[in-house]
Amino acid sequence: MSTEEDNRSKKRRRCYQRVISGLERGGRLRFLTLTSSPDSPSDIQRSWRALYMRLKRRGLVQGYIKVPEFTKKGRPHLHVCYRGKYIDHYVISSMWQQIHLAKIVDIQLVRPKSSRQAMANELAKYMAKPGAGRYSWSWGWVWRGFCRDWSTMKKLYNYHVFYGDPAPFSDLLKIWRWFLHQKNELPLRDYLERLKPSRDEWLEYRKLAWAF
Repeated sequence: MSTEEDNRSKKRRRCYQRVISGLERGGRLRFLTLTSSPDSPSDIQRSWRALYMRLKRRGLVQGYIKVPEFTKKGRPHLHVCYRGKYIDHYVISSMWQQIHLAKIVDIQLVRPKSSRQAMANELAKYMAKPGAGRYSWSWGWVWRGFCRDWSTMKKLYNYHVFYGDPAPFSDLLKIWRWFLHQKNELPLRDYLERLKPSRDEWLEYRKLAWAF
């Protein structure tokens, strides 16, 4: 596997985790594509922020994950998966025309084909394909700091497994999904805090590891 393919594979795995975490939170999901015209401003991200604030003030969008892409002519467009209400095609087209001077948009309801995992895999593949830019998300997609919490869970899981606590990785995923469904990160933070060993325990275990 080449370096480029390896990086793309890593990006896809990271993207999958971001996508599936948002999907597990539930809600109505829609896929929005926003294009550019020859007259559009070069900064499509700035245009998106303006559009997002309008939609958020109207209570139409609660959270999103998005990725930019470029056409062969170098024009940027955005693919956005968002959690929120129905938005009429004419309304979103008119807003985007006012903000970004481009009226061609597409909006579709995300329909589960088989499972959330299959949906996340499809979206991650799309968002991590060659030519796609850096994906990003809003706090409302999951919660602020959820990537850090996931990283902490993996570290604690590896820590406990290393010292003899038998648990398949699927158990970790079940726990993570359960917390995602709570729609509140505070129980997870409390859970992680209780799992953290004390500093003295870390030092003692480190001595044991070095003496291995």
